Amino acid sequence: MNRCTKPHTSHHHRLRRTARASLAALALALGGISALPSLAQTATFAPFQGPVRAFPPQALRGNLVVTSTSQATIDGQTVGLAPAFKLYNPRNTTIRPGTVLNERLTVNYVIEKTSGRVHAAWILNSEEAALKRDRADNGFWSGLFK
Repeated sequence: MNRCTKPHTSHHHRLRRTARASLAALALALGGISALPSLAQTATFAPFQGPVRAFPPQALRGNLVVTSTSQATIDGQTVGLAPAFKLYNPRNTTIRPGTVLNERLTVNYVIEKTSGRVHAAWILNSEEAALKRDRADNGFWSGLFK
């Protein structure tokens, strides 16, 4: 004896409705992200903005030589590289530190506050290198990292 009065909806139709609802929710969520420009201003890494990138305010200038995958020297001083170390080329894409072993690179870099290791470094193009930036051996920053 069949007591159902509604016609049976096939499993295929239910999946299709669920997929449409999920896509609609995803579209709304992605649309909401673009409506929050203040989040982009707090990003740790600099977005590419043409010939000169915007770097974090705490970034310092130095000459980086990667000596191994876990260590480097900045202006002659040995520093450790953080486990999540990111190295950005002048096109602002990440490269592996092992590809530039023993090369002297002019960079802007950020030090992790807790460990004192280099967290990120950006290899500078000629326009960026011409701009003035604090070095670790002068000014306010010298007292924090020595």
